Amino acid sequence: MRKAKLILVDDDRNLLRVLTYQIKELGFSVVPLSSGKEALQRLRDDSYDLVITDLRMPEMDGLELLRRIRALSEDIPVIVLTAYGSIDKAVEAVKLGASDFLSKPFEKVEIQHAITKALELADLKQENRRLSEAVSQRFEFDGLIGSSKSFQETIEMATQLVDFNSTVLITGESGTGKELMARAVHYNSRRRNQPFVVVNCGAIPSELMESELFGYQKGAFTGAATNRKGKFEVASGGTVFLDEVGELPLNMQVKLLRVLQEKEIDVLGDPLPRAVDVRIVAATNRDLFTLLQEGSFREDLYYRLSVAPLHIPPLRERVEDIPLLTHFIMGKLKQRLEKEVAIDEKVIEAFQRYGWPGNVRELENLLERLVVFNRTGTITRGELPAHLRQPVEVMGTVQLQLPDAGFSLEALERDILLAALKRHDWNQSRAARYLGITRNTLIYRMQKFDLKKGGSHETLDT
Repeated sequence: MRKAKLILVDDDRNLLRVLTYQIKELGFSVVPLSSGKEALQRLRDDSYDLVITDLRMPEMDGLELLRRIRALSEDIPVIVLTAYGSIDKAVEAVKLGASDFLSKPFEKVEIQHAITKALELADLKQENRRLSEAVSQRFEFDGLIGSSKSFQETIEMATQLVDFNSTVLITGESGTGKELMARAVHYNSRRRNQPFVVVNCGAIPSELMESELFGYQKGAFTGAATNRKGKFEVASGGTVFLDEVGELPLNMQVKLLRVLQEKEIDVLGDPLPRAVDVRIVAATNRDLFTLLQEGSFREDLYYRLSVAPLHIPPLRERVEDIPLLTHFIMGKLKQRLEKEVAIDEKVIEAFQRYGWPGNVRELENLLERLVVFNRTGTITRGELPAHLRQPVEVMGTVQLQLPDAGFSLEALERDILLAALKRHDWNQSRAARYLGITRNTLIYRMQKFDLKKGGSHETLDT
């Protein structure tokens, strides 16, 4: 039991003396006062953990004292002492924010229990607030590092929409931080104290998708032994994050559209729809507009999802952010790994010349590996993987790493074609536009190098 500081207020001096003695015996520090005005002055001058006050007092009764204490602070617990026959007043005190009330006369063990319970509840509220602030700080927009114009424009747009319930669509390559952005939107919104539920649309088998998202009733199908809530009901009042939404099968796209339009879901085995209050944040690394043109994504759903689009640029397009990101990640690693390692500026220069196909995730993984295996206290250029140490030639907007031993121009052309095809999921029209050539030219060159989806060449690391 901690040494808490208490204020005891009662105009009955005999009772005040007895209670003061008993409370001190319980191990608490107590200041006995005979009026509410004195108590308020003490609270303004110093900090206390608990106030115990009689209900009936001249000048300022216990209810008025409680009101004024609440005006000063929402956190200080207050226990009200009542005489027999004034239970209605005690109930009113609880409605005003009193932690507890005791009816006179009461035993010493009762006052001990009331004090302990009130202090424990106050500690719990303070810890919950601390954790809530820590979560908010963890996902505040300041944690999304970058000073580049394109990245700051995305952050500015995100901050403008946090307090609205508009559906958000986050686009960007794999590893750019789409989930982190989604969490920042949620934890900076009015829904921050409600659930944030992640659904990886590409990881759930299509036959289980409906029951995972919307749940089912007992007996809805073979094996449904109990009722089960789906992700949307679990997230009630909060946010559902649909990661890789482009992977949703067409039949589930129809059901998601219904959720967006009607704010209700159909639970398997339940004949009646259920209302849901959730905000939907979706993310994808695919081009939904192209999927729409191909017929694999619904046009009506596309426009419903892209009410508030946010695009996170790839790391190679915000090279000026790499030093900031590097030092930010190194600071996190220092805390998590409990190992302090410096980083040579030439390493950061090498980072800025690299293309980062895996984006921020690749940078984080590389830095962790370098810190873990470092023995000197400083990461130097010699510790970098070979592909980061190779000289880089910049030709227009393209970065090329030229090996010392030379290379085959035809092999380079083949690799570029393969990288463009894989980048656009083997869609020839999109890949051709990306390369600035016609589709027929692309097909000719694919035939020249025998490039086919699913062939052995797909093992090439691009």
